[in-house]
Amino acid sequence: MLISEDNLKEILSKFIDVRILVIGDFYLDAYWHIDKTRSSLSLETPWHTNPVVEQHYSPGAAGTVTNNLKALGVGTVYSLGVIGGDGFGTTLLDCLQEKGCLTDYMVIVPDRVTPTYLKPIHRGYENVETEGPRFDIENQQPMSASVENEVIKALEESVSQVDGIIIGDQMAHDNLGVITDRIRERLCELALSYPDKIFLADSRARIGLYTNVIIKPNRFEAQRAIASHSDVSAVDINTAKQCAISLYKHTQESIYITLGEDGILVYNDEQFSHIQGIQIEEKTDPVGAGDSVSAGIVSTLCAVGKENIVEAALIGNLVASVTVTKIGTTGTAAPDEVLQRYRSVYGRN
Repeated sequence: MLISEDNLKEILSKFIDVRILVIGDFYLDAYWHIDKTRSSLSLETPWHTNPVVEQHYSPGAAGTVTNNLKALGVGTVYSLGVIGGDGFGTTLLDCLQEKGCLTDYMVIVPDRVTPTYLKPIHRGYENVETEGPRFDIENQQPMSASVENEVIKALEESVSQVDGIIIGDQMAHDNLGVITDRIRERLCELALSYPDKIFLADSRARIGLYTNVIIKPNRFEAQRAIASHSDVSAVDINTAKQCAISLYKHTQESIYITLGEDGILVYNDEQFSHIQGIQIEEKTDPVGAGDSVSAGIVSTLCAVGKENIVEAALIGNLVASVTVTKIGTTGTAAPDEVLQRYRSVYGRN
């Protein structure tokens, strides 16, 4: 085994001294529970109403990463994103602060909206619930140069204060999110200027554009990055290895490719390591699993050193194996839960 239980305990105990900045697209996850048994026909329209009887909110996208970092016990977590001056923005800041995240570097822009995922959960008789189609509130225009300047200034001020930076490049469309071409370029420059710090990028659509930083695509994102027109419906481990080799030539940093149930593939300096997937018997929900992997990897690398890339993958894998069992919410994993999962998979030693 790569690490013993005592080693794992020691690594997790060091997270309290770690300082991490999360920069990128912070969304608000809004869960609205609609009790259809209370619905009535509207007097003004031919539609039945959707009575919202319960609602709760949580940081999403890059906010899912900060949630995971704090749950793991990371001592200092900064958030750097752009939100609107709307009610959703106020709620998002409150949620981040309640989780223990520092929001000093969040940029508030009155003429932008706070990215929000509205998730209606319809409840019927006997409390049967089903999540309906999501409503997405997103900015449809790029940020202005002046807002980019604010983000870059905050980034440059904060980078010297942290041990690691996680980049959450969530927006599917180019230059409509926080990580614009210009901000990505500055991040890559800073990674080169601060080789002692951990930079990790997670991007759904642009992972192949990052240099000098660790990248963590899933197998499909990796394949699209090197061959956008190829068939990505099925990417086996051998194909993922070829993707890793190609991406490494560009980034010159460690590559972590998540393989779903097959675990995590790690590549660095022409060496492959494969962390096997953890079989879960109970029901699972993969939403947010990649964010929990990022949190586990970067926390570990910051705590015990950049050379421990395989150990970091193992811990990231353990963290994700816990979070996917949290149904109905974007899950997190506490250190005790990570240790419990380790014991269930590898036994006590």
